Amino acid sequence: MSLDLESELNLQADAKATAALLKQHGGRLHAEPDDPGTYWLEMAPASHPGEAYFACVAWRTYPGAPPSVKFATEVGGRLDVTSAWPTVPGFRPTVFDICMPFTEEGFNVHSEWRTSAEAWKDTGNPFLYVASTLQRLLDTRYSGRHQ
Repeated sequence: MSLDLESELNLQADAKATAALLKQHGGRLHAEPDDPGTYWLEMAPASHPGEAYFACVAWRTYPGAPPSVKFATEVGGRLDVTSAWPTVPGFRPTVFDICMPFTEEGFNVHSEWRTSAEAWKDTGNPFLYVASTLQRLLDTRYSGRHQ
C-alpha cells in the first residue's frame, strides 16, 4: 500500500508511542522498509510471554481509516498460515481476519459499524489504540495458538 505524505508523517509520529507500549509488554515494533504504511507488531500474551505473535498492521490512510490487521509467521512472513494466529474471540484465522471494529476487515464485514457507536475514531493516536486493543485482547481473551 502506498501512503500519502501527510499520512506517512502522522503515522511515523504516532509509531513512537506504539513502540513504547509494545516494549512495556515485552514486544517490539518493526517498520516495513519498503512500505511506510505497514508495521509489524511483535507481541505475546501476558499469560504466555514466550509465545510470540506477529501482527501485520497495514494502513491505506492515516489516521482517517482503520488498518488491515493480520497475523504472520514472522516479521515479513506469510499471512496465510492459520497457526500464526492466536485463538481469541473475533479473530478468524480460517478467513485471515479480525472481525472487530478496529480493523479494515471488520468494517468491511459490518458496514453498519461505520455509522454506529463502533465508528472509526481518527483522533488521538489511532495506531496506539490498535496496538493496545490487540495487546489487551491477547492478555485477557487468549486461549492458545490456533492449530
